[in-house]
Amino acid sequence: MQNKNFSIGGVIWGKLKKNKLALIGAGVVILLSILALAAPFLTVYSPGEQDIGNRLLAPSAQHLCGTDELGRDIFSRMLYGARVSLSVGFIAVFISTFIGVALGALAGYFGGLLDNIIMRIVDIMLSIPNLYLILMMITFFGPSIFNVMLIIGLTSWMDLARMVRAEFLSLKHREYVLSARVAGASNSRIIFHHILRNALSPVFVSVIFGVGGAILLESGLSFLGLGVQPPDSSWGIILSSGKDYIDKAWWLTFFPGLAIFITVLSYNLLGEGLRDAVDPRLVE
Repeated sequence: MQNKNFSIGGVIWGKLKKNKLALIGAGVVILLSILALAAPFLTVYSPGEQDIGNRLLAPSAQHLCGTDELGRDIFSRMLYGARVSLSVGFIAVFISTFIGVALGALAGYFGGLLDNIIMRIVDIMLSIPNLYLILMMITFFGPSIFNVMLIIGLTSWMDLARMVRAEFLSLKHREYVLSARVAGASNSRIIFHHILRNALSPVFVSVIFGVGGAILLESGLSFLGLGVQPPDSSWGIILSSGKDYIDKAWWLTFFPGLAIFITVLSYNLLGEGLRDAVDPRLVE
């Protein structure tokens, strides 16, 4: 007899908490978010405050991560840069998730001509190298925080759309969906209430991976001067400004590079753990 307290969420959490690497990744993600939000309370110096007399100082008790070529405190810039990098990641993934879920649901549920049109658009988008497409759009619209968020979101939805379409193709023939249709439920109610809620697990996994990928992409674009622009600070900008001093000021590239590495790795560990937890083939 099935336990009445049984729930999908309980099974997922039960499996996820057994994955130590996933829990570590989740802990780091939460810690980074807290540090970014608490940046004004954790820093003594303004991220844009210049002090030429203290330029290129090595890490010390006064400047935990040293100073850059303009005497700006790297620790302050790192914390405020985390706000920008994480914001870009979350908002870009929100945009791509909204587009991917909407188009994938429409294609999978209605099928036919609409499905063919949407899937051909996906094929065309996937046939263009993603980096080339992003660089082309940035050249056209110009680099800025808003444009980077929008462009990453508009060029990252295709795989999610295909995944959601596959889920809808599988779920729309289930008994509970057919029963709802016979009972006179509208298409919108069937899509949102009966199918989409049962197709969200892989979407959540895709979102976790997507945030790490978006942060890495934004950092690369900012490093090239095509992403976030000064006076705003992001990890990619800090890394880019330190590349000219790598031989005599190692901390300018070490700390932002380490932050990017740890952040992306943590999101990937969490995503891997969540993917294993929601895989129905692994349910015990």
